[in-house]
Parts: sequence; C-alpha cells; structure tokens
Amino acid sequence: MRQVASGKETLALKGHEENVTCLAYGPKGKLIASGSGDDTLKLWDAKTGRELLEIEQGNEYDVTCLAFSPDGKRIVTGDGESELKVWEIEQGDELMTLSGHDATVSATAYSPDGKFIASGSQDNLIKIWDDDNGNEVRTLRGHTSDVTAIAFGPKGEILVSCAEDKTARIWDARSGKPIQVIKGHAEHLTAIACSPDGKHVAVASKGVIKMHTVVRNLQAEDSPAMERIRALEPNHAVLLGEAKVVGDFNE
Repeated sequence: MRQVASGKETLALKGHEENVTCLAYGPKGKLIASGSGDDTLKLWDAKTGRELLEIEQGNEYDVTCLAFSPDGKRIVTGDGESELKVWEIEQGDELMTLSGHDATVSATAYSPDGKFIASGSQDNLIKIWDDDNGNEVRTLRGHTSDVTAIAFGPKGEILVSCAEDKTARIWDARSGKPIQVIKGHAEHLTAIACSPDGKHVAVASKGVIKMHTVVRNLQAEDSPAMERIRALEPNHAVLLGEAKVVGDFNE
C-alpha cells in the first residue's frame, strides 16, 4: 500500500503463496479483500495490514475476481473453473454457489443496491444473478470473445462491459437489452469504469485509455431513436463505429 500524494509505501500485506489476482477495498475503507492463485480469499485490516480472515475456496482453482456488497457484509468471488461463490465475511461462511458459466469467471460486480451480482466470463457471456437466492436472472449475449471487465453505473440502471473482441458494451441492467456498442480500440480491452455521474465510460486497452459518452437519449425502449434503430438492427443495439471520445490518455 502506498500514499497517493507521495507514493511512499505504508504497508505490505504478506500471506498469499501465489500471485495476487484481484483486490478491493470494502465500502467503508476499513477492509481490503484479496484473491490469489493459491485458492484463497483474504481479508485485511486496511489500517494495520493485519490479516483478519482466510477463506479457502476448496476447489483448487484461482480466485480470479471479487467484489464487496455495498453494505460490506458479503463478498462474491469468481474462480478459474466457472463458478462464483458468495461469502459472509464475519465468519467466512459460504452462503451460495452460482453455477452457469462454461469457462473462467473473469469479472464480477455488485449492483449499487446490493440486490444483484453481475459476472463476466471467458465463455463470452455476462450473467445477472439474484443476490438473495442465487438464481440466474438473465444472460447478456453480444461479446464474441472473453469478457474482461464489467461495472454497474452509479444508479444501477446500466451495466458496462468490455472484452477481448475490442468492443465495450453498455446494457440496460434491468432488461439486459443492449444500448450501445463502442468500437475504436486497436487492441483487446482490459478494464472499464463508469464516471460517478454515469455520463461517461472509461475503457482501457494496451497503452491507452479512452473516455466515451453514454448515449442517454437512446436508453428509452419506446423512444423514436430506438424505433429507428430497431428497424436497422434486429437486436436493437446502437453500433457506434466511431463513438465520441472525450479524452485519450497514452502511456
């Protein structure tokens, strides 16, 4: 861990036996969760660096991704096989297993209200799950290669994703229908994030980060714009071959 202003190292969290594959701060900033190729999830005190809890997945696969629930009481992890697990962090109890993907789960996220979990996989699919009972709610299809990252919009109304097919996609999180397809990167995409106001999406690939505008006026299913798009595109996706880029940040 390092200070933002100075870059000075403040803590070193040691305990994993293999590569650390994913990290997340808890919503209150008091906890840090880490996942590793050693099949473990660890919780750390963010102030002291003390290890508080170790959870073994029990399947000998890497922990490939993780996310805290908004209330900080649960963590969802994805693994190198095809499953997600939801954990209660007080005692480390497994609450449920989410099965449905056919390949490594590469990304996961909680909706801002904590009611849903999204997952992206190397099977090219995104799935939405009910956090209450673990049921699969819907499957989002459109990417043609491994999904590498996903994130909910700040109000949970949209879900954004990117993949090795060099596209980023914006979805209606409630219906699962595609809203926007963003092209323009030369390399496969590795990370994605929504701005706090939900108006922009930052997308990363090798050596570059691009910011794209979210086409808000096309989100309404009954809007005239969507009617025109449906006439042209059977899956009524908005295909932006040259999406508006509001900033480039090159290495």
